[in-house]
Amino acid sequence: MSKSLEDIIFDLIELFRPHIEGIDSVLDVGTGTSLPIHIIAENFPKVRYNTVDVVDIRKRKKLPFVIYDGKNLPFDNLEFDVSILNETLHHCEDPESVLIEARRVAKSIYVIEHFPNPNTNIKELVKTEINALINFGINCQIYKPFTEHSLYLLFKKAGLNVWDKIEIPYFGNREIRKYFFKLK
Repeated sequence: MSKSLEDIIFDLIELFRPHIEGIDSVLDVGTGTSLPIHIIAENFPKVRYNTVDVVDIRKRKKLPFVIYDGKNLPFDNLEFDVSILNETLHHCEDPESVLIEARRVAKSIYVIEHFPNPNTNIKELVKTEINALINFGINCQIYKPFTEHSLYLLFKKAGLNVWDKIEIPYFGNREIRKYFFKLK
C-alpha cells in the first residue's frame, strides 16, 4: 500500500523538527498545493506562515497566500526567518533569481530538491515527474531536474552556503534521491 502525501509529510516532521523549532516566521515560496506547509503549520502553530506562488492551485487555504510574478517577492528584506523552497526550483524558468529573492526576504533558506539516480533516463524522469504532478492535480509543464553538482553551483551563484544536508526517505517509484538543504 502506498503512502499518501499527508502521511509522508507527517513521517518527515520529526526529521525536520530541529530545523523548525525556534523559528518565528516562514515564507513558503512556490507553495503549490500548500499541503506540506499546512501540515508543518499544524505541528508548529506558533510560527507565522506566509505562502506565495505564481498561480493558485492550493488544496488547503488556511495560511496567508499571495500570487506573485515569479521574480519579485512582495516582502521586505529579511522579513522572515526562513524561506522554504520545497520541490520548487526545478519548476522555475529562472531558478537563480527565485533563490536570490528567497534569500533577500529571509535569514535562512531551506531547499528540498531531488536528483536523478546515476544512469537514470532523463526523458523518462521528466515524463514521470509530469505524470506525478498530474496525479496531484497540478498542471505544470516546467521541469528542469538538477544534478547535485548543478544545484550546488546554483547555490554558489546565489551567494549561499550549505550549512546542513539531510537525505530524505523517498517512497515513490521514480529513480530519484531527495535532499533537504539548510542554506545561509
